[in-house]
Amino acid sequence: MGTRMEVMQLESRMDTEDYRKLQGLFKDPSGAACSLSRAEFIGLAWPSVGRGSRQQYSLLFDSVVACRCTHPLKEDVCITWGGLCSFLLLQLSDKIKNSRIRSIPSWKPPQEVPCPHRDPVQKVLHLQTSGQYLTVSKGGTVVLWDGENMSPLHTQQLQNSRVAPKDLWVTDVVVLSNINKVTSTFEVYFYDMLAQRDFSCQYKLQGLKFTLWCLDYWAEPSQTDRAVLTIGDIGGQVSALYFTSANISLFERLSLRKDSDSAFVILWDELRRGRHRSRYTVTHQGHMSAWVRKGRNLQLYYRP
Repeated sequence: MGTRMEVMQLESRMDTEDYRKLQGLFKDPSGAACSLSRAEFIGLAWPSVGRGSRQQYSLLFDSVVACRCTHPLKEDVCITWGGLCSFLLLQLSDKIKNSRIRSIPSWKPPQEVPCPHRDPVQKVLHLQTSGQYLTVSKGGTVVLWDGENMSPLHTQQLQNSRVAPKDLWVTDVVVLSNINKVTSTFEVYFYDMLAQRDFSCQYKLQGLKFTLWCLDYWAEPSQTDRAVLTIGDIGGQVSALYFTSANISLFERLSLRKDSDSAFVILWDELRRGRHRSRYTVTHQGHMSAWVRKGRNLQLYYRP
């Protein structure tokens, strides 16, 4: 291993001009190709190239001879320029092959994972705080997955007291990572992720004009109290709900009513009229009557 490493170190220090000098050593005074013995190669190459040591050129000679399957200790063994080039090309080929092997991902054997979903999966989310994954299907099935082996840890069925289970249609889900909540469409429902993994519904936002289709959530990195929930609907509207005290409470509960699911009900019109302090709304009709398929925050700072 030491011999190989020293030869590789010598090769790495040599440039094109150095190899031209080596090539010139394998020509006699008439310009015809010739071969060199061990002593001749070391005695000419070291002072001519001016890099490395006599020992490294000795090891290089032995490596070329060994590559030809000839015993390197025989005094009458000679090498040619062609033999040296063949050895160098073989070394280069090994380097490329080894680099490719190192760059190939070491995939684990495939395994079958039981999937609790029976409907199309609408969203796959990565929970950065825990390293786990959250998936939600069209019928409202929520599955929490282990981040290492992708085994299902917990399954929960979302409920809507106003819609029969067979008619439930979840179109999008976002994670409110700064306050450990999940928001889903079919009305905007806010679920607590820390409530013993049962995804209890805390708030229901109702009263928007059109059926909701997509969601996006962004919290300001330096001030996580400030956040924006963006809602796109099938009427071409894009609505934004701004929070300026999200870590304290998403909504003021003093004047809220609860429904049969013990969740607080918030009406969009109340937010629009400023009934909830530190929260306000903006709505834009930017897409005529076309469905808003996707909304995305560009991480631009806003001033409330």
